Amino acid sequence: MVEFLTFDRFISIDMLILFYYLGAFVLPLLLYFSRAYFFQRYPFTENLMQSLNNSASVRMKVIFLLCIIFCEIIWRMMFEAMIGYFQMHEYLQHLQR
Repeated sequence: MVEFLTFDRFISIDMLILFYYLGAFVLPLLLYFSRAYFFQRYPFTENLMQSLNNSASVRMKVIFLLCIIFCEIIWRMMFEAMIGYFQMHEYLQHLQR
């Protein structure tokens, strides 16, 4: 407890992991399930989505899926870099003692 209060032990790694999973899984699901509210609030978007679904080819859907995967990979790499930084900081503090 004293290490936590004197900032010798960081909680950032645990919090970063929590926020990674929130952003990687919960946020896309939340956006997916709230689309009905969005379409209801902005009626022109529903017509736009229907026209896109009718005219979108398989190639466009694959490109869209690859973009989502790419964004998920970038999200993961960003959190890995931050976690690596904090782990190096903790290791250097451990060496200093």
